[in-house]
Amino acid sequence: MAATSTAVALVLGGAAASPASATAPADATYSVIVGTPVPFTHPTDTPATPYLDTDGTFHYQQSAALYGAKDPRTWDFYTGKDFDTATFDKTLSKAVNPANSADRNDDTTWRCNNSPTGKEATYAPSGSGYAQKNYCDLSGTWVDPDTGDWYGLVHNEFTPQPFGDGLHYDAIDYAVSTDHGRTWTIKNHVITSPYSTRRGDTAAFPNQTYSYGDGDQRLFVDTASGYFYVYYGSRIIDKSGSWKAFYEHVARAPISAKMAPGSWQKWYDGAWSQPGTGGKESNVVPVDADHPTGYTPAPAEYDPANTGTADQQITAGKMPPTSPLFVMNITYDAYLGLYIGEPQAVDQSGNAPQYLYATSDLTTQKWRLIGDTGSYTDASWYRWFLDSANRTSSAIVGKTFRSYCSFGCSHDASGEYVDITLDSTAPAAAPLDTRRGYRIASGAGRFLAQAAGGSATTSLARRTGSGRDTWFFTPTGDGAFTLANAASGRLLGVDSASTAGRAWGAKPTVTRTPAGGPTVGQQWFVIPSADGRTYRLVNRYSGLVLGLSGASGRLAETTPARTWTDGGGRSVGAGRTAAEQTLSLTAN
Repeated sequence: MAATSTAVALVLGGAAASPASATAPADATYSVIVGTPVPFTHPTDTPATPYLDTDGTFHYQQSAALYGAKDPRTWDFYTGKDFDTATFDKTLSKAVNPANSADRNDDTTWRCNNSPTGKEATYAPSGSGYAQKNYCDLSGTWVDPDTGDWYGLVHNEFTPQPFGDGLHYDAIDYAVSTDHGRTWTIKNHVITSPYSTRRGDTAAFPNQTYSYGDGDQRLFVDTASGYFYVYYGSRIIDKSGSWKAFYEHVARAPISAKMAPGSWQKWYDGAWSQPGTGGKESNVVPVDADHPTGYTPAPAEYDPANTGTADQQITAGKMPPTSPLFVMNITYDAYLGLYIGEPQAVDQSGNAPQYLYATSDLTTQKWRLIGDTGSYTDASWYRWFLDSANRTSSAIVGKTFRSYCSFGCSHDASGEYVDITLDSTAPAAAPLDTRRGYRIASGAGRFLAQAAGGSATTSLARRTGSGRDTWFFTPTGDGAFTLANAASGRLLGVDSASTAGRAWGAKPTVTRTPAGGPTVGQQWFVIPSADGRTYRLVNRYSGLVLGLSGASGRLAETTPARTWTDGGGRSVGAGRTAAEQTLSLTAN
């Protein structure tokens, strides 16, 4: 794509070391180059969430829940080879619960009103434009490595006009589908407001303002740490009916807990110390001279007991102004060795650039500004990243990646993406010496090797002393690596021309490098584990992790990342362990 903005360079202050990524040098500078906008033809009222099913089928999911009696309320699904080819999936998007014809993906009215939040909600006063008591969007989807079930976070907008105004409350639930998205059960609350969400609760909100609650979540599944991280927002509203201050928060939960309500902890006052349901939450802000901790001090947070409108309280220093990190989506940039995020611009005129922030450590949430998109401006709430090489994943990206936008995009576009090249004077150093060969061993005591006499791979219980169990790592230049077998010189990978190459349990092979260079299936991200001493090898095409075990039929395979053992004996999880994926790299 032709560049449409000049590169912007900023200095990132010294960031703390992280077991999950390289430390950002204190004197590093960053440049941002933005490509020509490309239309995205399916924008709707949430960001799109891309994911792969057990058989390697690509999906992305998004939702809409409009307020009028006859307005659409849908959970939509798209499928295809990748984001560029995906089309509307009628089978999933129009699926109806066979046990209840009112419960359907193309009309979620019944589902939302009868969900845990819906049952607690109340209808708006007579004559309101809000026809329902709860509107719910599925936004943020993950597939369970043990069962293949689909899990998702649900953004609720409920109890409309709680003080006779024009707005509502927010809360986040979670849902599960055991039939690959056809039917869904909204299970329970996971992230809810520290304040009341009852209609007209003047005891909780005695003065001129109230809190909107927690919603507009952005889910990130972190391979390095084994945690879900959810970035979500709250708003402070004047009871006269307008929202004024927008705050950013974050919660996390072990992926092994599978979104269960009690597993979530909110980031508050510098620690993961508060429960997801009803716990206190810090307003996360960029780290700078005035905000060295990256969050609002607890005494300076919003307090509904304070008097005055939101603007008056902000002016008086009784509550913080809007956070520049509001509704931030994030990804891991393997080229930089940093997590990067892009929030909504505080300036919603449409004339502000998209700002980019980075942190080396999700455990401390210290986000620093590293650049912006210059003359490329927007006012979008709904954004997401996509790796330009595989076009199926938002979790890990390389040096150049896509930034998508729905509504409020540049020049009033309703949907588009741009290629962004984010460079640095100090990108992540290789985690190993690329001049040497390495043995790759799993925590299960197995060594990766090319099988004798063919292109298959296997794992061995002991080293062979031959080149078949030795591998050379070569950087691709954008954050990924190729792995060449020392004996054959061929590259480790999966078939990137087929869906089967990204199916769970796909077995890597060792094949020649094509004339045009390594395929996306022959590229791997080397992701440090939380202990800082071991790694996971994530295939760039499938997003699956290399696993080595002594189990017959899966000596060497690619499967979803896990930090726990499947104890259910199910056909999908099949007793797989975290140790099979936890790899040590030993130089010969």
